[in-house]
This record gives sequence, structure tokens and C-alpha cells, in this order.
Amino acid sequence: MSRRARLVAHADWSASTAARAVVLAEPRASGGWWLRLEAPERITELLATPGALIGVDAPLGLPRAYAEARGVASFRAFLAALPPEDPFWTPVAPPERPSLARPFYPALPGGARRAALEEGLGLGPFAIHLRSCDRASGAQCLFWTLGPKQCGRAALAIWRELLRPRLEDVALWPFDGPLERLLGAPGPIVAETYPGLAYRLLRLPRFTKSRGADRARAFAPLGVLARALGARLEAELEAEARAGFPGVRDHGFDAFVGCLLLLAIVEGLRPAGDPVPPEALPVEGWMLGLEAAAD
Repeated sequence: MSRRARLVAHADWSASTAARAVVLAEPRASGGWWLRLEAPERITELLATPGALIGVDAPLGLPRAYAEARGVASFRAFLAALPPEDPFWTPVAPPERPSLARPFYPALPGGARRAALEEGLGLGPFAIHLRSCDRASGAQCLFWTLGPKQCGRAALAIWRELLRPRLEDVALWPFDGPLERLLGAPGPIVAETYPGLAYRLLRLPRFTKSRGADRARAFAPLGVLARALGARLEAELEAEARAGFPGVRDHGFDAFVGCLLLLAIVEGLRPAGDPVPPEALPVEGWMLGLEAAAD
């Protein structure tokens, strides 16, 4: 990657303000990067910073089958046209079934069935509700909002709170072009990341993210990577990382790992990834760093 970002940040975002964390990397005058924990509420300021590359741990895009059923040809245009009061933003609670108008499900756990997505949306088997990058990476269904691996609530929060009000001012990778070209443009860039993919790409040893001791053990290989990237950790972030992020738990861990992955891409240690198949790109998007053929 020949162009430099003015700053790099990764946000592990959630509908709950208590489950949000941001790690920020800024270039050092002498070369390399300074990394620190940033207050989550500063994300709006970062989204207005020219030359910023911001990764978010949530899907950016729609499954192609769903988009075709709704006549959506562009995720960006769909998001821009969706009013704040639209039913789309409100997950469905059982026993009511989801629909094309309200695909996120379930709002409550009792009586929730994955088959309800198939029955309510009428698109086919559950796998058709996955995007191409979800299948390639092993990620979860965008519309499912239950359990620790769900990503639907984070997507709704990011789309509604962070992206939709700023769509005219931010570039969305890969919808708006290759990363290197976007880094040469004046505005900030937002890209989707996936922690499970980042663990594999950064070659972390097998661990259980919910265990603080496992997160602490992961600091050794992550510290080696940080040094290879010329990245120095400010005291608070280093103390949290060494201890397994007891303060911000796995949210802080994922923000840290995601920021290192972004730096590895910016510094040329990892490719940005090539969206495949190209016909799905305008609506489905892609995960930064994912190479379908290799991974």
C-alpha cells in the first residue's frame, strides 16, 4: 500500500454503549505509529477526519438475495434513502415472523427460531441469507440478532447512528473503489472488518476470547506484530492489553486486534482483499483483508 492514512482507528461497536471500544493509531513524527484507547464517543470526530481509515466490526452490505427481492441495486443508495422512522430499523419479536420490510430477528429470545427467517423472508434456506464474504469467512447472518456471535444489532447501530447521517462525507470501502485510491482522496474511509478473520490473518494461537487469561496470553504475538509495524502502545493500552483488557474486556481486545490488522494492510504486510464475486459488490460489500481464494 503506497499511500498513507492520516490516522487509523478500529471500532468494536454495539447497540449498548457499555459494549463499545475504539483503538486509535496515529503516525509518529519519527515514523511508525502511536496506539491508544480512545473514548468511543470520539468516533463521530474521527468520522470527520480527512484521510482517516476506520474499521468497524459489523457488516456493511446486504445479502444479494434480499437485495434482489427488494429491488436494491446499491447498498449506499439503499441506506441513504432509508428514513429514520422506517420499520427496517426495528427487530421483530417472536412469535411474529420477520419480513422483507423488517428482516432483523429476534428482538427477544423466547421462541426464536432460525427457520423463522426462511419462512418470513421467503428467500430460501438459511444459507441464502449470508453474503459471499460471510460464507468465505465463516461469519454470521446479518439479520440474526440473538446470541454472542450475532452481528445484526451492531450493524443497525452503526448504519443508523454513524453512517447514514454522514454518507455524503465518508467513503465506504469497497463500494466506492479500491483502498489505495480511496486513501488518496480527501475524505475519511469506513471499511468492514471481522474479528474471527483477523485472528486467522494475524495468526493468533487458538484461544477463547471470553476468557481474560486467554486474551492476556494473546498479547505476546500481538506485541511482536505491533513492533514489526513500528507501532508503540501508550501506557493505558499496553496495561490493558497485557492484562487481557479487564476494563473493556473482549470489546477492547477486538478493537486492538482490528486496529493492528488495519495497520498491517496499510503498511503492506497484508493485502486489502479482492471482493468476489464482483457482481455482488454493489450490495454485499466485503471484509477488509479477506481473500476468498486464499482464506
